[in-house]
Amino acid sequence: MKQPSFRQIAQKLGLSASTVSRALHKDPRIRPETAKRVMDALKEEGYELDPAVSVGMSKIRQRSFYRESIAWCGTAPRESCPWFEPMFQSAEDYGARLGYKIEHFSFERDSSSNFQQLSNKWKAQGIKGVVLGPFKDQQRNLSFRWRDFAWVVIGQPFEDPALHSVGRDYLADIRRALDWLKKQGSRRPCFLQQKESSYAYKNPLLLSSITNYNDSHANIPTPCFEPDDTNPEALRTWEKQNRPDGLILPHYPSPKLQRLLQPLLDTMPVVFLTSPNVSLPSNHAYFQPRFEVMGQASINLLHRLLFNRELGIPSYKQSIYLDSNLVADSVD
Repeated sequence: MKQPSFRQIAQKLGLSASTVSRALHKDPRIRPETAKRVMDALKEEGYELDPAVSVGMSKIRQRSFYRESIAWCGTAPRESCPWFEPMFQSAEDYGARLGYKIEHFSFERDSSSNFQQLSNKWKAQGIKGVVLGPFKDQQRNLSFRWRDFAWVVIGQPFEDPALHSVGRDYLADIRRALDWLKKQGSRRPCFLQQKESSYAYKNPLLLSSITNYNDSHANIPTPCFEPDDTNPEALRTWEKQNRPDGLILPHYPSPKLQRLLQPLLDTMPVVFLTSPNVSLPSNHAYFQPRFEVMGQASINLLHRLLFNRELGIPSYKQSIYLDSNLVADSVD
């Protein structure tokens, strides 16, 4: 006797075919009473399901089954980077939907033997894809076995090898910061570098300061300046020569530097490129990087690379740059 189709059983119960299928495979999203109705109807119709298939599909629905693992490797253990947790969690959730289990690794010693040990461990575990980063400092001499894996780097891309990358679009964020400052009445916005800032901020700030100076036709001799908290006189001289009326900073300053900058912070609109841990006045704004989207994008890119690798399709370097959310009292 031919077994009834899901659609026929669904019509009989007044449910959708997808609901019947999910109930059959023990999808946790289906309410117990609905699942019981479906199973009773299936039993009445003489429907039989291979137990092995049922268990396997149930594991997939509950994300407890993975087809393979991928590595996520940085310069510090995951628990020491709580600000990146939204990115890690988003990557794990999205990876599970694609059948990947993410395993975290870190390296602290910049030595070839350390990189070779990690490469050997990944090879032994059957890992074929690796996400690298984010890195606080620029990495130049990582001697992994590059040809053995598919790679995606978070943050600034490597020059050699030319890896696929997912990162923040700093230049786009700075352009938005300048637009916001101008809407607050700023006509002479300037950029302040900070010694403790990540390398990722320094070049975009310098490049943006040069571009803005050329476009604005304002007489600003030194649009980008790095204050020294041990030399307040240099800051006063810079302020007198450039007369800034708006500022862009990589992040909220340290207590010592804050005391030096406080007269400027109190009198003009300011944008921080990272989220501060303090409350801000209404004429200050900050950016919130979209870490969740970065996590998903990195796994999606690595998934496509692994798929192409299996088919023998050559891949070209791909870079995904994401702008951030500008948080302010008044944002158009």
